[in-house]
Amino acid sequence: MRKSLRRKILLLVGVLLFVGPSAFAGTVGHYYPGVLGMRDIIMPPKGFYSIYYNPIYGSNSLQDAHGKELSHFEKSGTETRYINTHGTTVPITLSGNLSADISTAMRFTTQQLLLMWVPGWKFLGADYAMVLAPSLGYVSVKAKIKAREAGTITVGDVTHTVTANQTITLKSEDYGFGDLLVQPLMLDWRGKRYDVGVNYGFWAPTGSYSEKRAANVGMAVWTQQFQGVGAYYFDDQHKTALITTTTYNLNSKRYSQDLKPGQSMTLEYALSHYMNSRIEVGVCGYDQWQISSDTGTAARNKNVFYQIHAIGGQFTGWVIKEKLSLTAKCYYEYYGVDRFKGILGTANLIYVF
Repeated sequence: MRKSLRRKILLLVGVLLFVGPSAFAGTVGHYYPGVLGMRDIIMPPKGFYSIYYNPIYGSNSLQDAHGKELSHFEKSGTETRYINTHGTTVPITLSGNLSADISTAMRFTTQQLLLMWVPGWKFLGADYAMVLAPSLGYVSVKAKIKAREAGTITVGDVTHTVTANQTITLKSEDYGFGDLLVQPLMLDWRGKRYDVGVNYGFWAPTGSYSEKRAANVGMAVWTQQFQGVGAYYFDDQHKTALITTTTYNLNSKRYSQDLKPGQSMTLEYALSHYMNSRIEVGVCGYDQWQISSDTGTAARNKNVFYQIHAIGGQFTGWVIKEKLSLTAKCYYEYYGVDRFKGILGTANLIYVF
């Protein structure tokens, strides 16, 4: 295939990848729920802890602004739309008759080392702790497109003609250090049958980001993160617990463009039970919503808000009692809007110094 023709078809792929019945808008934020173990959010006793998280996410289902899977694109005439590939918004003008079958996939994995120090200090009657969490990540976005009809595509001031009956696979990927979580404030008020906590932290944009890529390990924004944690224990030995966590993210303006991603709210819940002193099992789930519009001159379709909902389960075994534990956890995302919907699995390791 001639290079010029291949470039034209790749441009069509890039457009069709994220253009659906409604254009995408919401910028997915820093906090992805479901990664922590069910009781990891509850402050442990005095000590220093290292926790290794390795979430692996996979999806073959891209949801549009109405919660329907994007698998086919068809239009006639001329129209300009704005597409969002994880926050990279591009204006595209389509002319003529364009029709294509689309299959998409997204994968990511992160190696995150969470370092927690519980010094034994008291503040406002609560136990105090702090957390530092660097990460290393890999993200890939892939699309396979079969164009059925010819048409033209304009990206900026450049117009290209595409031909029919062409199948192309496009892949964008990124690997490297991700954004850094710093949590200088964790407070936990303990009772005989409960824990109640509040946490404050921020995400620093230390990961790589490029508006030219569909896949990025960094977000290019600062994020203020506020959390409320609650746990109720059904027995004095804390064998069975109902745990909820609410997380609120407030984003700054993106450093590379005039775009401030909207705020998000996340609810996580779990019912945890220790079968004995070494084995924990439980059911868990999460719900996440964008709750305010993207703002700035680069923000498009501001009334489209993303959301995702999932249910899952967890198994934890203490290989060395109160010293070393291994956790396996899996979630199925059963409904999503304006984003990928898939399966999240995690393998976590906790070591107590």
